[in-house]
Amino acid sequence: MFGPVTKWGDFLIRWVRRLRADEGNILVLAACGATLLCGLMAIGIDAGRVMYMQRQLQTLADAAALAGALEIGSCGNTSNCSALQNAASSALAENGVTGVTTVAQCSSSGGSGIVLMVNNGPCFMGAADPYNGNSNYVEAVLSQPIKTMFGAVIGKPSITVEARSEAGGTKPKYCVYVLSSSGTDAMVFNGNTTLTANCGIIDNSSASEAANFNGHTTVTTTATDIVGGDRDNGNNSLTPTPNTGANSVTDPLSYLTAPTIGACGSSTSSPYNGGNGVVVNSNSTVTFNPGVYCNGIIINGNATANFTAGTYIVKGNMILNGNDTVTGTGVTFYLTSGGSLTMNGNSHAAFSAPTTGSYAGILYFQDRTDSSTVIINGDSTSSWQGAIYAADANILLNGGANVAAYSFLVSQTLTDNGNLNFTIASDYSSLPNGSPIKQNLLTNLVE
Repeated sequence: MFGPVTKWGDFLIRWVRRLRADEGNILVLAACGATLLCGLMAIGIDAGRVMYMQRQLQTLADAAALAGALEIGSCGNTSNCSALQNAASSALAENGVTGVTTVAQCSSSGGSGIVLMVNNGPCFMGAADPYNGNSNYVEAVLSQPIKTMFGAVIGKPSITVEARSEAGGTKPKYCVYVLSSSGTDAMVFNGNTTLTANCGIIDNSSASEAANFNGHTTVTTTATDIVGGDRDNGNNSLTPTPNTGANSVTDPLSYLTAPTIGACGSSTSSPYNGGNGVVVNSNSTVTFNPGVYCNGIIINGNATANFTAGTYIVKGNMILNGNDTVTGTGVTFYLTSGGSLTMNGNSHAAFSAPTTGSYAGILYFQDRTDSSTVIINGDSTSSWQGAIYAADANILLNGGANVAAYSFLVSQTLTDNGNLNFTIASDYSSLPNGSPIKQNLLTNLVE
C-alpha cells in the first residue's frame, strides 16, 4: 500500500541530489546574470547623463544662434563679423558657461573642452541643410566631451555630446525714418533727385499725400513704405513701387539721452575754445577739440577744419560755407539752443561717428525740441558715416553725394532737392555692437 508513496519519495531524493550536483553551475549563471545586470545599469546611467547633457547643450546652442542672428545686421557685407561672434560667445557666458573655445565656419576646433562653432551661413550639414551657405542664418554647434562612469569597461572612457541650432535674421529694415505722424508732403523728392539705398524708407505720416514724388525722380531702395498715401507726378523711377498703407513705427533712436552741457570751452587746449563762438576765416586751416561751443561755429569758404575724436556740443548754428573741407573721425555733434547744421554748396565732408560708447554710430544729434532745418549740400565724394538724427526737424538734402559705409536719416520730415545723388549703404561691420537701430530686425529660430 506504500508503493506509490515510496516512488514519489525516491523521485524527491533523486531531484535534491541533482541540485546538489549542479550547484556550481547555478552560481556561475547567477554571477553572469549579476554582471549583465550591472552592465545594463551602467549603460543606463551613462545614457541618462548623455541625454541630460545633450538637452543642456541644445538650450545653449539655441541661445548662441539667436544672439548671433541678432547681429547679422551689424556685419554689413562681412560674414561672421566680430560682433556676431562676440554675441554668440556672450550668450554662453551669460548662462554661466566659461572656458569655451570658439571657432568659425566649420574649422577644426583645436580645443579639448567645450567648443562653440559659429557659422554664418551654415555649413555643418553641407548640402543636406536647406540654409547651407545662406548668410542670413547663423548656425551654432556646441560639442563637449564627458567622462563616462562605466563606459571604460567597454572601451568608452568618454563620449562627445553635440547640439546644433540655426537662427535666421535680417538687417534693420529701414535706414531712413520720416517720423511725422500726419503731415502732408512729409517726404518730398523733387525733380532730378537720385536716392539709392540698400535698405528701406519709412514715411510715418498717415496723410493721404504723405509722400510727394515730383517728376524725374529716381528712388531705389529695398522697400519704400508709406503709412498714408503718395502723390506721383509721373516720369519717376521708383524701385520697388512704394507700398502705401504700411504699419507705423516709432522713433528708433528714442533711447538716446542728450549729453550733459558743461561750461563753455573745449576739453583740451585749443586756440578755438568756443567760449564766445568760433569764426574760421577763409583759406585758414584749423583743428577743433571736443567741448561746448556756446555761440556756434562758422567756417568760411575755402577753409580746412579737422575735428578730433569726441563729442561736440554746439549751442547755436554750425555753418560750413562753400568749398570748405571738414573732416573728423569718431565724432558726434550735438546741436541745441535753436541751432542746426548748414553745409553749403560744394563743400567736402569726411565725417564718421564713434564706433564705441553711448554714441556709437551717432554722427549728428539735434535737440529733440529744435525744429531748425538741417541742410546738407556736399560734393560728390563727401562721406556722412553715422546717424543724422533730427527728430523734430526737416532734413534738406541739396545736391552732393555720400560714400560712407553706412548712414541713417531720422527726421520729422525729409526733402530731397534736384541734382541730388545720395547713397545710403548699410555696412555696419565697423561697429562692434552693431547698428544703433535695432527696430524692425527679425529673428527666428530654426531647429
